[in-house]
Amino acid sequence: MGSILACLEIKDFNFFEEVMISVIIVTFNSEKFIRSCIKSVISSFIKESYEIIVVDNCSKDNTVKIMYEEFKKVRLIRLTKNKGFAYANNVAFERSKGEYITLLNPDTIVTKGAFEKMADFLSENDDVGMVGAKLKNFDGSLQLSCRRFPNYLNVFFGRKSLIRNIFPDNPISRDFMLENLDYDRLQDVDWMMGAAVMMKREIVERIGLFDEDYKLFVEDTDLCFRIRKAGKRVVFLPDAVVFHYHGASVKEGFSKAQVYHNIGMFNFFKKNFIKTPILKSIFYCGIIIRLYFVFLFSILGKFFSYIKEKEI
Repeated sequence: MGSILACLEIKDFNFFEEVMISVIIVTFNSEKFIRSCIKSVISSFIKESYEIIVVDNCSKDNTVKIMYEEFKKVRLIRLTKNKGFAYANNVAFERSKGEYITLLNPDTIVTKGAFEKMADFLSENDDVGMVGAKLKNFDGSLQLSCRRFPNYLNVFFGRKSLIRNIFPDNPISRDFMLENLDYDRLQDVDWMMGAAVMMKREIVERIGLFDEDYKLFVEDTDLCFRIRKAGKRVVFLPDAVVFHYHGASVKEGFSKAQVYHNIGMFNFFKKNFIKTPILKSIFYCGIIIRLYFVFLFSILGKFFSYIKEKEI
């Protein structure tokens, strides 16, 4: 419980004495989305008892003010220091009471009954450790949220890699992104984006929630990897739908987010696959090269955009 000491203040409230589903939301400058997100969570429940825990990661906007003034019955934890997304989720889990733990991004809208469908599926399938919702963009189009586990080729063929930018339809990248996956079918996957996922409390207590070495990104990959390693399934549930404004907290192009993503990928391989100093050095060089080209493409993109604006 040591991480609780990092809280500046806590607004505590229980909807129910006994809680079936805990919904954890980590915010950082989320004033644009948090109001509609919380309202959608509340209206999505039909019968189950639940609690909503919001952990604010030192927002500079009106996120906390909105929570205090408009959502009196939401449990709010304010952190004194932003130690990363993983840390904030772990703080919330330590204070949660639900049998089912739901991780939800603040830039989402939850549809009616989505979380109860996820909880029912977990209840009916003892061999499942995590279930994930179908994510949609706000225009109704599908969001590709499932992936294969990373391998050494991802350094060169991953979503933000040089080869992916030059040859976007290459088969290796498409296979990693599972672009041909049938998103209308319930199925096991390697891992899913953590924007709207649910787990049984017992599996989280056994393997832990997020590894705090991951500051931002790849923590969901690592969590799914550990769930699978513990002998449990990770399942995509298309009947549970959540709308997600993907990338709301992340800038396009080269940014700290890109650096964190690549550091996270390096940590994932170091933790799970890399066993020799030589492999570690090779992979580290690959990450540096990848970051260089992400930066290069970002600069070139801005340059050509500037030229087009001048021509207009």
